[in-house]
Amino acid sequence: MNMKLLVLASGLTMTTPSISSNSVESYREHQVAQDIDGNRYKTVEIGGQVWLAENLITTRFQDGSDVSTGCIPKDDEANLLLYGRLYNWDDVADERSICPAGWRVASDDDWKALELAIGISPQQVDAEGWRREDDIAITIKKSQPDSLFKTFDQTKVNAYQFNATPAGVKVGNWYITQGVYTEFWTSSSASNKKSYARTLAYSWWNAHKGEIRRAQLNKEYMFSVRCIKI
Repeated sequence: MNMKLLVLASGLTMTTPSISSNSVESYREHQVAQDIDGNRYKTVEIGGQVWLAENLITTRFQDGSDVSTGCIPKDDEANLLLYGRLYNWDDVADERSICPAGWRVASDDDWKALELAIGISPQQVDAEGWRREDDIAITIKKSQPDSLFKTFDQTKVNAYQFNATPAGVKVGNWYITQGVYTEFWTSSSASNKKSYARTLAYSWWNAHKGEIRRAQLNKEYMFSVRCIKI
């Protein structure tokens, strides 16, 4: 496995996988961010953008008022640190800001920039549905086991340290697809009832495990959230 040496802000060094010759400066670990509840998040720089490297778990907006959703998958506290909380789009778009100070919810364009940085082609990035690129999605997943039908280059799994996990979603009173899918809201509205989101698939039977879906989904659904530094 090809490795590169990375110098952190602290002066420490670490090695990271070399994904391709054009991604030499695409990945860098950053310092932590902290939300109003005191939760601290790892952060990561990918392609010049600084992202939370964990799903949001706050229960309050920046002004101290409570969010309306923020559900833990299956209402199980054991899932909080692994999966974060799930929010509807009204909380995502609220002017009081659900992200830590100095951060905002990533937009559809922010996600496109991330996707271009990790290798999705310009011809694919604006498309809706599953974008058929060669196993691009595994580079931002915390894990992706091989299956009977598909093997992956495990040296590329989570290569960018984005740490996406299959948190599933909440629809009405039901938690579904935990361990099978993760859905990330963007801040970009598509219509009165729908907003743009990103989907990753994980299950052994799913043919889209190496792809990232761009879709317009119902704003009432509760999804995971990632913030980006302003």
